[in-house]
Amino acid sequence: MKPVNRLITLILGLAVLSFSATSSLKTETFTFSSNGVATKGKIFLPASYETNGNLPAIYLIDFTEQQFKLATDEFEKVIAGVTQIQGFDALVVTLEKHLNIDSKPEAFQEYYDIFKNMTSYVDSNYTNNNSRTFIGRGSEAGIVLMTLFLEDSESSVFENFIVTDPAGSFISAVIRMIEKDDFPKNKQNKRLHFSFSTSNDYDECTQLINMINEAEYPWLQFESLEYTNSNYEKTYPASFAAGIKYVFNKN
Repeated sequence: MKPVNRLITLILGLAVLSFSATSSLKTETFTFSSNGVATKGKIFLPASYETNGNLPAIYLIDFTEQQFKLATDEFEKVIAGVTQIQGFDALVVTLEKHLNIDSKPEAFQEYYDIFKNMTSYVDSNYTNNNSRTFIGRGSEAGIVLMTLFLEDSESSVFENFIVTDPAGSFISAVIRMIEKDDFPKNKQNKRLHFSFSTSNDYDECTQLINMINEAEYPWLQFESLEYTNSNYEKTYPASFAAGIKYVFNKN
């Protein structure tokens, strides 16, 4: 075979392999009901899903940004965080489209119900694994943080929580809950990864971190990270990956 032909054959072979690898990474959309409203979600299915229906699920809460430039790649960054861990796979689930919501702590239940109902659909249709991780940044990270404290063991949906640069209003709300000791205590086996960047309020974040550390909740494993050289718009790819490694004990 001539060198040119060999080169063409090699290129075509690599292209086929590349296409095969890409096509084995599957994303599907689905429709579930949340409080009587038909809502669309999407789910990343790794290649191993074809032979393993017992994968954990990571749920990304990602609404429209209100104070910062909208990031359109958070779903992909969560997937990247999973694929960085050798020998580990997980489903990644989120809403198909960003909801135009300016998240407020007082409307927590409304947001939480959407994802609670989504987990019921995914459990029924995609996985036998009851390991569920809730992940988000900004105001949505605040919803993740409030979920950790407001769920109780009887109705608990999530066991792992990854919180990046939560909004100040949510941090204040959780600080008040801890100060008043006003949240369900009957929890078991929770993991929280909390991180913040230079865009966040240092004093408020460290106050919350110290309160959680000092409380020594027997049901909680906790890690916190401060990104001193990165802001809100740049931190989440690294913090998502670090959080996924921590909650799945892959450090």
